[in-house]
Amino acid sequence: MKKDFVDLSIKQKCALLLLSCLDWGCHPKNQIDIEERIRKRLKFQYKFDIWRLRSCIDLMEDTEEAICYFSKYGLQKFNAYDNNDIGELYLKLYGILNAVFQQISCISEIFEVCRINNKSVVNKKLRELKIYELRNIAGAHTINYKETAEYLPEDFQKNFFRITQIQLTAKGTNLHAVDGFQNLREYDLYGLIMEYNKISEEILYDTCLKYLDSIFSIAKSKKDKLLSHYELMPFKNYDYKALYENDKLLTQYLKRIRSKIDREFKA
Repeated sequence: MKKDFVDLSIKQKCALLLLSCLDWGCHPKNQIDIEERIRKRLKFQYKFDIWRLRSCIDLMEDTEEAICYFSKYGLQKFNAYDNNDIGELYLKLYGILNAVFQQISCISEIFEVCRINNKSVVNKKLRELKIYELRNIAGAHTINYKETAEYLPEDFQKNFFRITQIQLTAKGTNLHAVDGFQNLREYDLYGLIMEYNKISEEILYDTCLKYLDSIFSIAKSKKDKLLSHYELMPFKNYDYKALYENDKLLTQYLKRIRSKIDREFKA
């Protein structure tokens, strides 16, 4: 059987599934007062929620593209001739951190638009992840990070950080943030992104199941058909780690060098 979506992540498939739900909801048989019929059909609170969900779908797809790119190359694609561009590293560091932040916000908004319970519980779970802390420290509030700690002055309840350049690499596996009171925080950027991917796709998948149950409460076959069409049954975490290509690119480069040396010795 041909698999049309095998190369897509769970989050990309879920975005397509939600788009199909929108398409279904926008084609009621009775066209009288169509906006209200669409609202009721899709179980929305407001008539304009169709555009809110569409914005969420677009944002999910866009941020997932960024996350998949990071999963392939980290902060920098291997290039034997130009692999030390610190500007590129910082640009992509800020980019990936805020892509994750945007995607977390997107998941939260999907909960609200689709009227799924336990939004606050999910928000708390996602915001307690280390990648969320790292985003705030390195990608948003580097010089005015609010926190309470024993080493902070009583009348100064915020911190400030420096991201050390020497530890900034493509994978960011040993990223250092030094605060204003000489405390060091170490982060494995790649590992934290992989952890986030696993948790977020499980949350989004579960959210889609609940939404399908809501709009197809008396048409279970429609739900199963959509899940099957987008290859979401059974659920299986997407292997983001398998995307990483820098090691392969390095190996290929070394093979070319060895081959060139061998030819020169034989000449």
